[in-house]
Amino acid sequence: MIVVFLGPPGSGKGTQADILHEQHGFFHFDTGSRLRAEIASGSELGARIEQYTNAGKLVPIDIIREMIKRFFSASDAGRIMFDGFPRNLEQARVLDESLLEHNVKLDCAIYLEIDEDSLLNRIVNRRFCPQCGDIYNLQSNPPRQAGVCDKDGAALIQRQDDTAEVFGTRLTVYLHETMPVLEHYRKQGLLNTIDGDFDIGEVSKAIVELLGV
Repeated sequence: MIVVFLGPPGSGKGTQADILHEQHGFFHFDTGSRLRAEIASGSELGARIEQYTNAGKLVPIDIIREMIKRFFSASDAGRIMFDGFPRNLEQARVLDESLLEHNVKLDCAIYLEIDEDSLLNRIVNRRFCPQCGDIYNLQSNPPRQAGVCDKDGAALIQRQDDTAEVFGTRLTVYLHETMPVLEHYRKQGLLNTIDGDFDIGEVSKAIVELLGV
């Protein structure tokens, strides 16, 4: 089973992806993590990727294409979940090409829909642990001790882009680039929308029921 997770920043994609990975055995494909892993491997492709990341430039689509094809060639995972990828129509077409080339199909595209006010509230109240990476929300999922990670006691911090000002820009970019991806999957009959405004458990239950896992 192959699933694509889509949704605006703060919609809960990462949280739900972690649940599918930990509880239902999905391989979690996160583009950023895959790029960093390729660089760390010391491969020729990793060296090419590093040239762009070190210069602060976006990785070109031909490199993304090669990385996706390599993944499918090497992966034997029965359940794969793409988190936040594809981000634009060009990447969606690259994924389509790779799926066709390796004779596999996308089973479902899940869009976590949530209104802008709720998104903003989530973003500005989000805090994360710089040591273990755990994410908290000061309102819906606060740490047991204010400002401190439950797991390792590290001081929680707010990301620089988790502000109202930056969020507005991120959302504008998202709507411009990713909304055509939703239409792409809607035309294929693969798009399923889930209300991301519910709590984590309810959203997770809806996803599991949709996928039948």
